[in-house]
Amino acid sequence: MKLLTKNSLTLLSLTLFVFLFGVIAFYYLLRLEVDQNINNEMDKRKANIINQIAYDQSFINITPFQNEKIRIAPLKNNVKHNTTSYDTLIFNKTEKRFEAFRQHGFVMDFDNQKYYIQLFKSLEETDNLIIRIFLIMTLLIIAIIVIIILINRYSSGQIWRDFYETIRKINSYDINTQEPFVLRESDITEFDDLNKVLIKMIDRIKLNYSNMKEYAENASHEIQTPLSIINAKMELLLQSGDLKEKQLKSVLDAFEASNRLSRVNKTLLLLAKIENRQFPESKLIFPRDIFDYQFEFLEDLIVSKKLKISTHYEEGVQIKVNPYLAEVLFSNLIKNAIRHNIERGKIIVELTSNFLVISNSGSALETNPEDLFKRFYKSTSSKESLGLGLSIVQKICEVYDFKLNYSYQNDLHCIRVDFIQG
Repeated sequence: MKLLTKNSLTLLSLTLFVFLFGVIAFYYLLRLEVDQNINNEMDKRKANIINQIAYDQSFINITPFQNEKIRIAPLKNNVKHNTTSYDTLIFNKTEKRFEAFRQHGFVMDFDNQKYYIQLFKSLEETDNLIIRIFLIMTLLIIAIIVIIILINRYSSGQIWRDFYETIRKINSYDINTQEPFVLRESDITEFDDLNKVLIKMIDRIKLNYSNMKEYAENASHEIQTPLSIINAKMELLLQSGDLKEKQLKSVLDAFEASNRLSRVNKTLLLLAKIENRQFPESKLIFPRDIFDYQFEFLEDLIVSKKLKISTHYEEGVQIKVNPYLAEVLFSNLIKNAIRHNIERGKIIVELTSNFLVISNSGSALETNPEDLFKRFYKSTSSKESLGLGLSIVQKICEVYDFKLNYSYQNDLHCIRVDFIQG
């Protein structure tokens, strides 16, 4: 959830809680105020009735006002009546419904007789007025809340605009480019401080990255040079013919170990270059041409293992990648299918514009398939395998957002590459 959305939801939830509490409090306060006003009117009406009875010395002229009822009844001895004000319901026989009234009773002495007088004030108009006021206030508050939320969302969007711009710049920045990492100044102190810290951090990372890349290249070069000299000396010793059988075997083992170390060094350097995105140039290539070349180049190895090759190419398939990395990717997949195949096995290549599947014969794996793509992992005891081929394949797929999957079905090891590119 975005911060802006979370902030809006938090504001909305808190506002609704305050609104609910405020509406309830407003209703009861309004109701209390209206009841108080009605009580004051009924007190005035009570005084008016008492004065009129005292003046007329009769109840004849006591007539109710509009929306008012008056009941006068003589009191019997020792009978007490309620003299407080309260709400009550009176059944309207004409409309056949109950109506709300405010009742106020009082006792009056007249002509040596006590009378209990009840005033009933209709609450229909006041209730309708309260409802209208309540609805108007509710709609007004809702409108204010909506406006506040919209204003808050707009202002927050403006405030966080610099932050999202910073995120976009970081996400799109390529450390391999020589372009400086620049962020625009913000009028918000916190964001401006964040941008300054990020610029300093990126500069340090670029410096460290440059030093690491230079170190890896120099170390590889410095290792490769003495290895080449060692290999040359070993070849001279092997060709001299002056070595005894035991010495010859020792020199041959050393020569093979030196060659292996040289290949490991070159492969690790290639992996480092791939991870560091040092192959930026891309163009459209035809994978079929690479497969045809590799099968021709590895024909002797294919014939020696008596492998059957089956290819299914969709016409005109092209993908946009670095040509060198494409050759490394497809050649590693083919070599892997040959090296880990069985005698008289088969290799099946299926190529479409959307995916590539290379399958080879072989028994099921005894380990986790995910281990295949780990560095220096070897599923066989082959001395020729460095355990880096599929690791390189995985890194190249990561560079171009290709989806890499392994499966085993119908006695075939299948490696699938989906060409998913933005």
